[in-house]
Amino acid sequence: MKINKFYLDQFIVVILFSILLLGCDANEEPGNPGPEPVKERTKITMASPGDDNVDWSNVKIAWSEEFNNSGGVNNIWNFEARNTTNPDIADQLQVYSEDNVSISDGKLKITAKKESGIYSAARVNGKYAFKYGRIEVSAKLPEQEKSGIWAKLALIGDNVDAVGWPRSGEIDFMEYFSYKPNKTYINVHSGENNVMNGTLISASHSLETVEEHFHAYGILWTDKYLKFYVDDPTNIIYTLNQPASPNQENWPFNEHFYLLIDLVIGGKYAGAEGVDDSLFPATLEIDYIRLYHLQ
Repeated sequence: MKINKFYLDQFIVVILFSILLLGCDANEEPGNPGPEPVKERTKITMASPGDDNVDWSNVKIAWSEEFNNSGGVNNIWNFEARNTTNPDIADQLQVYSEDNVSISDGKLKITAKKESGIYSAARVNGKYAFKYGRIEVSAKLPEQEKSGIWAKLALIGDNVDAVGWPRSGEIDFMEYFSYKPNKTYINVHSGENNVMNGTLISASHSLETVEEHFHAYGILWTDKYLKFYVDDPTNIIYTLNQPASPNQENWPFNEHFYLLIDLVIGGKYAGAEGVDDSLFPATLEIDYIRLYHLQ
């Protein structure tokens, strides 16, 4: 029997397409839809000043979030269901939930809770990515000075999906551990300097009212340095200069970075002295986030 060439061609196309689909399915485990799509963030860049002598008081606001819109959480934040950057998370106690984030009284509020025996908190990342500038976040830490929680304000390299963490870089410009009250920390991660190989760049700053009042935590960022400050850009608590021979491993900070806010319960770091359940609910409040560019 002679087969019509048109139908034969169509039959071959269907068979090849089916083989292709079967090959794709074979690479995916049941229940695993594959990697999440890369989030495209709006990028905001400040031109490099080309000079170390920068007047950071002569600036203009390039972008800000004042949290005056009670419905604005999803406008600038992505909710994360798990920690995708730090490997030391197996012993953390919280589940991340959108229900732990709210906006009221002109503040972004992330609350750590224990309800029906379940610990919950939240981890959010921004839909904007910045490169250089003065970045400042006004925050108040939970007032309960008891063991169990870890709060973090950080910048993560927007190329993390391509190069991996910590090669993407992470700038923790405010970290707080509730079992160490009245003190904040800065930590800087890169491929060369990180907690895994014992070369993490770190510094601490004593601040008696960190739990009682809002303070501004900020960085001054150019292609030459990262300077960390509290409350005023003249109050520098740590300076990290670009190495003599910068590369992806030791200085990934010439790329765009997005903001991350994380509240953790228990685990290797937050629960170093256990978790005191009497501290819950405990709320991290953000009054504003501002990005300044030089005039």
